[in-house]
Amino acid sequence: MINNGSKNQPDYKYKIILDVEKDAWNWYVGCNRISKGVDWKKRIPKEVVDEIHGKTKKEAYDFLIRFLKQKYIDEKVKIEEYNDYINHQYQDKFIKACEKIVDLTGRPLYLDEFTIFLTTFPRGPYNYELGYLWQYVGWKNAIVNFMHEALHIQFFHYWYKNPSSIVSKLDDEHYEYIKETLTVILDEDLYPLIEFSDRGYEMHKEFRDELHEFWKNNKNFDKLVEFGVKRLRYFVPK
Repeated sequence: MINNGSKNQPDYKYKIILDVEKDAWNWYVGCNRISKGVDWKKRIPKEVVDEIHGKTKKEAYDFLIRFLKQKYIDEKVKIEEYNDYINHQYQDKFIKACEKIVDLTGRPLYLDEFTIFLTTFPRGPYNYELGYLWQYVGWKNAIVNFMHEALHIQFFHYWYKNPSSIVSKLDDEHYEYIKETLTVILDEDLYPLIEFSDRGYEMHKEFRDELHEFWKNNKNFDKLVEFGVKRLRYFVPK
C-alpha cells in the first residue's frame, strides 16, 4: 500500500495489482456487454471471443484463467514494462491528481484509497463502492485514466446520490451520458500532470465539444453540471 499523505493533507493511498481473477472479470464482462456505443469484443481476436461470449461465467473462467496465465508468460516483458511505467506515474503524480480532482469539483475526494488492477483487456471499468479501477497495460495515459474514474466517483456521490441535486432526478441513460461527457474538463490545461487530454467516447463528441466550450469560459464545475443537464435533452431525447 502506497501512502503519500502528510500531516497537512488527506491520507490518499493506492496499490497497483495484477490479479488474474480481476483481469478475467474484465474480459468476461467486456465480451458480453456493449456500453458507451462500444462493442468491446471487437477489440480482441475472434477465437478468444468464441470461448467467452455467450458462455456461463464458469465456462468462460475455466478458459480465461488458463488463457491469462499463459498470456502473462508470453507477454511478460510488456506487462513488466507497463507495471514499471504506471508505478512511476503514480509515485510521481498520484497526490497531485487527487488534489486536482478536489480543485476541479470543489468537493473533498469521496474516496481516499484506491486499488488499481492491471488488465490485459482494453477496457477500464471501475467500482464506486470499493475504489477499484482497471487500467489496461496498453494505455500510456495512466494519470488521466485515474482522474477520469475518480471524477466519475465524485459525480456519482456528490451529485447523483444527492437528492437536492438536479442530477439525482435523471434516469440512468441521461445520467450515464452526462457523467461520461463531463470528463472533458480533463483537458490540455492539466499538462504536464496528464500526458494526453481525456478523449471520451465517440458517441459523446458533439456534446463534449459544447461542454468544453462552456468550461473554457467558466471554470466552475457546478455551473458546468447545471448547463449540461439543461442541454441534455438536445442530445438524449426522452
